Amino acid sequence: MPKPSVMIAGCGIGGASLAIALLQRGFDVRLYERTSDLKELGAGLTLQAGAMRVFDALGIWPRVRDITALMEKATHLHYQTAEILTGQADEDWLHRPESPEQAGHTHRGVMHALLIETIRGLDPAALITGAALSSFEQDADGVTAHFADGRTDRADILVGADGLGSVVRAQLWPDDRPSFTGIVAFRCMIDRADVEPFIAGGRCVNFTGPGRSFLRYGVRDGTQISCVGLVKTDRLRPEGWENRSSREEVLEYFGDFHRDVLGLLANAPAETFFKWALHDCDPLERWSKGRVTLLGDAAHPMLPYHGMGASQAVEDAMVLARALDGYDTIEDAFAAYERVRVPHTTQIVLASRAQGAAINADDPHQYAALRSNIDALKLYNAATAPI
Repeated sequence: MPKPSVMIAGCGIGGASLAIALLQRGFDVRLYERTSDLKELGAGLTLQAGAMRVFDALGIWPRVRDITALMEKATHLHYQTAEILTGQADEDWLHRPESPEQAGHTHRGVMHALLIETIRGLDPAALITGAALSSFEQDADGVTAHFADGRTDRADILVGADGLGSVVRAQLWPDDRPSFTGIVAFRCMIDRADVEPFIAGGRCVNFTGPGRSFLRYGVRDGTQISCVGLVKTDRLRPEGWENRSSREEVLEYFGDFHRDVLGLLANAPAETFFKWALHDCDPLERWSKGRVTLLGDAAHPMLPYHGMGASQAVEDAMVLARALDGYDTIEDAFAAYERVRVPHTTQIVLASRAQGAAINADDPHQYAALRSNIDALKLYNAATAPI
């Protein structure tokens, strides 16, 4: 069949990756992003090997490598004593991944900027900003999208890559929404030069305590430290990603952690403290209806304990692009996409829950025995696996 035209709602890591994969294959793509200002989001980002393999297939892995630090397995330490629970210290803050078979840490804003630049290099008109999808309707011939500012667009396919609060998912499955997990995340970003006395445990360390964990790792050539604290609590439920927090609020939950954590928090700039509520949902059995499908967090929101969220969105993007390019009908392409991706992401959603339970165990010494192992799932190659 002629290549269908595709509207993508949401220019996150997954939506942007899908746009690149489709544009490279000759598709007509319009990528709609609700925000007008694609500013850098000051947060760290984990790119598993699955994402790196996709970026290699897209021809951008060398550029991704140049903004990424090699990620060995995180060292888990006791939250108060810094006793090593699993792993060993990695003191190499500048080591790049040597192949797409290796995972890495990067800065989300820098990575996002690289993807946007790639899209504009392929088709300067493909990305439309300041366009918040409000609803859509479909018929036998296509999908009509309606945006908050009154504009409309029409294409053969609509892909909802619009994240946790997906408008597309809500319209497809109005009774199946992500729910609050009882876990709240706090984050901050710190210049490494300001905290040298508090990072002796290596480049990537997770302090593990009862109902709480504090992960920190280096980004931007090791010049900055990205910190994320996860807390089981029913005291607050902040919606959205950009909720301001404070040093004092974070210390309410982490004030009894090791001195290195306290040193990081004491030196983090006040304007970098944010918080958000973590959501997931029981996995859907299918993501598509008619000419509309889902991708990334819109399809399978997951807890961050395995650091797999962004990488699964990137893998979704590659498989969906391959399916649309390789099958004769939209129905067959979506069926192949779901056949491959739904079981895979379902395993990771459930494993992420299990990993959270292990990290939040009452006795941190239980972590090594309880932790969830997904090494086999990390071998998946979305660029070459049969679809």
